Order: sequence, then C-alpha cells, then structure tokens
Amino acid sequence: MFEFQESKSHQILKTQFEQNYQRILVIGAGRGGTAMIELFYEDQLVSIVGIVDINPSAPAMALAAKRGIPCYTNLVEAIENCRPCIAFNLSDDENATAYAESRLGSANVVGGFQARFLWKVITQLKQTNEQLLHLAHFDSLTKLPNRIMFYDRLNQAISRAIRKKEMFSILYLDLDGFKRINDSFGHDAGDKLLEEVSKRIVSILRDSDTVARMGGDEFTVILCNVLSSEGIKFVANKIIDAIADPYLINGQICLISVSIGISIFPNSGNSPD
Repeated sequence: MFEFQESKSHQILKTQFEQNYQRILVIGAGRGGTAMIELFYEDQLVSIVGIVDINPSAPAMALAAKRGIPCYTNLVEAIENCRPCIAFNLSDDENATAYAESRLGSANVVGGFQARFLWKVITQLKQTNEQLLHLAHFDSLTKLPNRIMFYDRLNQAISRAIRKKEMFSILYLDLDGFKRINDSFGHDAGDKLLEEVSKRIVSILRDSDTVARMGGDEFTVILCNVLSSEGIKFVANKIIDAIADPYLINGQICLISVSIGISIFPNSGNSPD
C-alpha cells in the first residue's frame, strides 16, 4: 500500500486557494437570501455554508435545503457551525448584526444599509443574468426559441425518442414571398409579418412541440412522439393553410406561402445534422 504525499508546490497552491475561497453565512431567508443562493451556488470561489432564519418556511430555506446548504433557525448555532465565515445579514434585525460581530469580528459581518444595498445589487444582477440567458436562447422579435435553443431541444428529442422508442419529426419552413413584402412595404412590415406567422404556427402545435426561428424567414418545428407520416402531413398542411391566409399589415393586405421540408427520426437519420 502506497501513501500519497502532496508535493510542496501542490500544498502552496492548495493553501492559496483556501485563503481566497470565501465561506458565506446568510442571515435572512427572504428574497435576498434566495438571490444570493442562486447567484453564488455554482461560484468557484464562494461557498454558502449556511442560511439562518427564525421562520423555517422562509422562501430561501426550501431552496437551500434542495441545494444541500445547511439551514438553521437559531443564529447562535448557525455561527458556531459555520465559522470561520463572513455573515451577510439581509434581515432588518440589527441585534443579529451585533451578535454576529461579537462572534466573528466586525470585519467579517455585513449588515444594515450595506447588506440591503448588496441585496439590491444581487437582485439586479440576477435579473440581468436571467435576461441575458433569455436573449441567448430566444429570438428577440418573435419570442420563439432561436437556433441555439432549437438544437438543444433537438438533442433532447433524440435522447427521449431513443429511450422511449418513439418517432418524432422535424419540419423546416421557408416563407415564400416574404422578401417581396419586406422590399415593398419596409422592414417594419416584414417584422410584423414574421410575428404574425410565428403566432399562427404556435396556435397549431401542442405544448410538447417546439417551433423555433432559425433566422430570416426560416422556421423549424419539432413534432414529438408522432405515430404516422399521415399525422405529420396533416400538421404540415394545417401550417400551410394558416400561413396562406391573408395578413393585414400596416393597412396593407399581404399574401405569402410556405415551403416545408420534412424528416422523421429515426428513418431520416439519427443525429442532429
């Protein structure tokens, strides 16, 4: 049996990492506590080692338990179990701040105005992150999933179809006559037309299906758990008929059509490409 011995350089790196790795105790499990957990849960340099609130049903308590973060209803117990740490008092209880400072030192406690300011900053960061995540996966004009989200849904559909031994179909839609509308009536009319087209497609599909905008006037549809090619053709024809109905855009009657390519998994292939 061999015993592993850490090298001196490895020990130095480990010590430096531990010195820079911050342990956080959150006091107050309201919205601020929830925001801190969601923002820092996967941070490589921050570890939320505990959350404490006198109300065991406070919003962040359930989230903390789900993420494996220890929950406390007693501040004394929380500090003793979590120290050394920095405590963020997100509650309005100044007595909690005073007690935490007596046990951890004033330099290791953030409370009062500072904590409330921090809560606002964290909440805004969380909202910004959510908005950026949404923008990264959804088309800003039609609000449909974009190309990135489409491929994610496609890979999920393949995995599900293999696991459940199901078929699914992809429809690739290309609008015919869109460029003419765009050139004749302007990009504003073209944008409104794309928005209306997306609504018509969505209205035909089931909640389990996906419609995405790939870019320009091209859309894709994933029809999950299809039973026959006839059912796929039925849906495709409904989309063709819906898109062919006249549009009233900026006071102008517009007419377009759509061409649809169809593939079926696994008959047409077993990879996203």
